[in-house]
Amino acid sequence: MARKTVDMPDISSYPWQRRKDYLMLVAAVAAIDQDLHPHELALLNQWMDQFKLPPKSRAAVLAVANYQPLQRRQAIERRLGKTDLVYSLMLDLMGMAMADGVLMDNEISLLRGIAENLNFDPIDFHILIEFIHSAHQAAQLDNPEPLYEHNMISAFELLRAKKVRLFPHTLLCVSSAEFDRKLKQRWLDFLADGADG
Repeated sequence: MARKTVDMPDISSYPWQRRKDYLMLVAAVAAIDQDLHPHELALLNQWMDQFKLPPKSRAAVLAVANYQPLQRRQAIERRLGKTDLVYSLMLDLMGMAMADGVLMDNEISLLRGIAENLNFDPIDFHILIEFIHSAHQAAQLDNPEPLYEHNMISAFELLRAKKVRLFPHTLLCVSSAEFDRKLKQRWLDFLADGADG
C-alpha cells in the first residue's frame, strides 16, 4: 500500500486580519525585552513576506516590534483563540522568544498570559515549551540527549492528537534552519505514519 502524503497548508489563505493579529502578537513577544535583536527583526520580516501582509498591516506589526504598545491585545487573543491557528501561534511565539538564544522570565510571563487568554491548556503549554527548548538544544549536538528526543516526540503526539495544522513558516527550531527543516519533515512523516495506521 502506498504511503499517504501530507502537506503543510499555506498561512496566506487565512483572512488578512487573522494573519495581522497573529504577527501583532509575535511582534509583542519580540519587543518585550525592549531590545529588538537583529534575528528577531529578520524573522518578523520573513514572516510578513510569507503571510503576504498588506503594507498598512506590515507597518502596524513593525510599530509593535519597535516598542509601540499593542492596543487591544486581549481582543486579538480572543479572536485568534477561536481559530485553528492557536498551536502554530504558540510555537511561533515561543520561537520568537528564543530567537535571541535565551528565554527570559518576562518572555515566559508574557507567553503564559497570551496562552491563558487563548484558553490554551497549561499542560500543552508545558509540552510545547519543552519542545522548543529541546529542539534548540538538540540542534547544537551531534547526538542529542534522549530527553530531548522524548520531548520532541511528546510534542508531535500532542499536535497530532489535537489535529493541529502547522505551516511551512511555523518555527520548530529557531537556532538552526537545517534542523528546523528536518523537524518539519519528521512532522510530516509522523502525520503520514499516523494516517497509514
